Amino acid sequence: MAGANAARLDLTQIIARFPNDGGLIRRLILRDETFRGICEEYMLARASLSWFEALPDGANRLEVADFRALIPGLETEIEQFLQKARQSL
Repeated sequence: MAGANAARLDLTQIIARFPNDGGLIRRLILRDETFRGICEEYMLARASLSWFEALPDGANRLEVADFRALIPGLETEIEQFLQKARQSL
């Protein structure tokens, strides 16, 4: 039931990052399992980054640097999917 799981995803952060593509993101989430997986990874990375940053020793945690390095790559993958989808409209 990927469609039901996809419908429950909170896309707020992704749409905030790509505000002009909200409708396209929603359609791709429902139709493309690979895109959905990248978005899930992105949301998990953003949530994890926030969690580690909030720790008392967050400034010294290696995980913070790891997630900060991971997020731009996921954003690039999302943008590539969106560009390809825009071209096929």
